[in-house]
Amino acid sequence: MSAPAFKQARISDDLTLAYVDSWHARAKEDLPERYKTVVGLHGVGFNSAVWTPLLPALPSSIRFLAYNQRSYAQSSPAFNAKQPGGTDATATYLCDLMEFLRFAVEELGVQGMDEQTHEGGIVLLGWSKGTVLCFSLLSLIHLASSPSPTSFLTHLPTSGLPHTSLLRTHIRSLILFEPPGSALGRPPTSDYTTAMKAVSPPNSSTPTEFAEAFAGWIGMYAHSADPDEVAEELLPPSGLDALAPSLRQVAWEPACVAHGFSWRLAEGAEEVQRLAESALKPTGGVALPVGLIYGTRTNGYCLDAAKTVEGWWGLSAGAEEDRKERAKRKTAVRKVPGTNHFAFIHEPEAFANAVVELVDELSL
Repeated sequence: MSAPAFKQARISDDLTLAYVDSWHARAKEDLPERYKTVVGLHGVGFNSAVWTPLLPALPSSIRFLAYNQRSYAQSSPAFNAKQPGGTDATATYLCDLMEFLRFAVEELGVQGMDEQTHEGGIVLLGWSKGTVLCFSLLSLIHLASSPSPTSFLTHLPTSGLPHTSLLRTHIRSLILFEPPGSALGRPPTSDYTTAMKAVSPPNSSTPTEFAEAFAGWIGMYAHSADPDEVAEELLPPSGLDALAPSLRQVAWEPACVAHGFSWRLAEGAEEVQRLAESALKPTGGVALPVGLIYGTRTNGYCLDAAKTVEGWWGLSAGAEEDRKERAKRKTAVRKVPGTNHFAFIHEPEAFANAVVELVDELSL
């Protein structure tokens, strides 16, 4: 399947967000009466075309939208952050998300959620750095005290986050696909430091060298001692080779990688961890249902993050729990065996099944 052409969401005179719509060529008379919409939030270095392999695997009752963040193809330039940790950029990009959701509802006719039938509504699917937008939204919802001056929260508009009524009428759940450890304030794992040491300060590198080292690491496979796991040499290609040449040409934007590293929830790791934990493990339970997906052979940093989230949710290896009990907590996890950070490219059917299962389970 070729990548859908980017369309333009003209949010304001100052903001344009390019986006893809899986139903862009679907006639109105062919649309289902009720449907769910998944909005994909891409990670560092890859624009929304990267989701293309997933689209044919999704049920016909799911519409898929994804927009390019600022600095990516056909969207507005990157926000020029002035605060340490790029926290003002994080606040701006959260507002961009809400503006795109408003556009999707008002201009594209995306349906709201029917509380009685559980039909309709929007699922936010964050991948990699895209999960930071999910964390920022949830940490804002769960805010129980005055925000730290070093966090993104202090840089939101004085009028507040725009279009928050959509949280009640349209947003049904959030799904996190492999948040990186940095999104949780976790220290780097050895696989990251080994792969990135030569291109990170105090060593020097070109933006291209840094981007290629990052892509090679983020898409690596972790070693597994499990005899039931497939040998690494038999697994699909890793790194940028996971993408077919035609997809890589349109989806990979190495010039955007450095900026992707520059914005986060807060200036310091401790505050990032506090915000991430408040997003996913608030005292009174999460305000919106949240699911987690990860590949069992993903890189060590994302695997460490996944295990951290499972710990916050009280899930331990091998623990059995009734499905309805998990749903009461409004959290759930799916693992995609034998794959990594590019699971939706390597195993689109298995990944789509994981998404559908989470959406259904989190609707109970």
